[in-house]
Amino acid sequence: MGIGLPAARHDRRPRGRRGGDVRRRSPRRRDGRQRRALPRPRVAVRLFLAIELPEPWLREATRALDALTAALGEDAEVLRPVALDRMHLTVRFLGEVDEERLPALDGALRASVPPVGVDLELATPGTFGSAARTSVVWLGLGGDLDTLRALAARVESAVEAAGLPAERRELRPHVTLARVRQRASAAQRRAIASAVATLEPPAPHPYRAVEVVLVRSHLGAGQPRYEVLRRY
Repeated sequence: MGIGLPAARHDRRPRGRRGGDVRRRSPRRRDGRQRRALPRPRVAVRLFLAIELPEPWLREATRALDALTAALGEDAEVLRPVALDRMHLTVRFLGEVDEERLPALDGALRASVPPVGVDLELATPGTFGSAARTSVVWLGLGGDLDTLRALAARVESAVEAAGLPAERRELRPHVTLARVRQRASAAQRRAIASAVATLEPPAPHPYRAVEVVLVRSHLGAGQPRYEVLRRY
């Protein structure tokens, strides 16, 4: 994740007839005025901090999605399931971050987020939004949520110490299973909410999370590609 420094330049300055250095002059425009150097383009990366999921949780996610798809029938086509290799528990979404801030962010996280175990388990599925505006289907979480929130608070302190904007919304622990496509009608959204309410709760599969990962999201056609940059 480190920011690469430009390679050292080994310029050999030509010498004049009498051995003096030939001074380089800044390029000038036709009107004789000196050109301004172009500013270095800023590079932003899309980041979030998360806890990776164990295999038993991914199996439960698959079962829940299969059951939901079967219950919805034709209406399942408005669901956009999350690929298993992209499922995670978001601790803090950072969004677009100037690449120059990454060293400061990394240092703050290393200082503020010591390794600590958080005991978690899967819980009842649910949705975000009212029935007619259902937008996300998720699996809930149980276990030591107080410790999870304390961890999220330490992460938030590190993020703000690195000069990034504060997040005032409270953490709502969940694992996203699917998002509802924008074209879905209110009736289809109600059907999704009703179907989710009938799903069997997953097996809890207690799991101790021992690290947080800093992930870069590469956007493109289809689902984003995730790249783990650091582990804390």
